[in-house]
This record gives sequence, structure tokens and C-alpha cells, in this order.
Amino acid sequence: MLTTTEQAILQLTGQHFKYAGSLEEQAKERFGLSPTRYWQEVNRLIQTPAAHQHDPALANRLNQRRRPSQRLNTRLT
Repeated sequence: MLTTTEQAILQLTGQHFKYAGSLEEQAKERFGLSPTRYWQEVNRLIQTPAAHQHDPALANRLNQRRRPSQRLNTRLT
């Protein structure tokens, strides 16, 4: 089960913003998280079964976004 803060983080991540950096500004204002810490939290959350139960489409989409960079890293090592 996700906390209300975790749900809000996922909801914020699923929103579309017109300007670059707007999402990170909102994360700082709403949760007091730096951009790096915010994305670490998002990456942790989308790997949990609770996130997939809460919003499966968003969790799958975010997981797909991070997979190409993981594949690239494995090729370089």
C-alpha cells in the first residue's frame, strides 16, 4: 500500500508540464525534495507492486523509460 505522499509523487510524475524544470520545481515545493532525490524516489516506487496496483499504466511507462539507459550501461561494462 502506498502512502499518500508516495501516491502524490506518482501523480506528479504522470503530469505533463509545458516547460523544462517545472516538474522538478513542483517536487521541491510540494515534497521538499531535490531533483535527484525526487527521481531516486520515483525509481524506487515504480519497482514496487503497490505502484503497479495504484497506477499500472504509469508504472509501466516509467519503467520502460528507464530500461534503455540500463541496457546501454550493461553494454559499456
